[in-house]
Amino acid sequence: SVLLSHGPPVRMILFRVARINIMGRTVPTWRDRIESEIGTLSRFNRALNHGDRIALEILIEGVRNRRAAGGMMPSVDPWKPMLVSMLLECYSKIAELERTLEDLSSER
Repeated sequence: SVLLSHGPPVRMILFRVARINIMGRTVPTWRDRIESEIGTLSRFNRALNHGDRIALEILIEGVRNRRAAGGMMPSVDPWKPMLVSMLLECYSKIAELERTLEDLSSER
């Protein structure tokens, strides 16, 4: 391609003017895939009552906090690592409550 052989200035002009991405990613990043899947929950989220909406947001935050680990889990379906992350978030909350109960009972 003669047009692209003119070097970086032509590439920059093409990208800025025509929004042509010459050397872009063909596969979305793990973060983009997760955020896309989270976005599909928006209608579901709106239909929930206030308490459930807060619970879902906590679980989603757990997914975001474990994105690096989720990216290490080979899976075509992003929901598998997302659900494991949500389960870990639930377990973390339960373990925190157990520690609080133990601390309260030891104070007596």
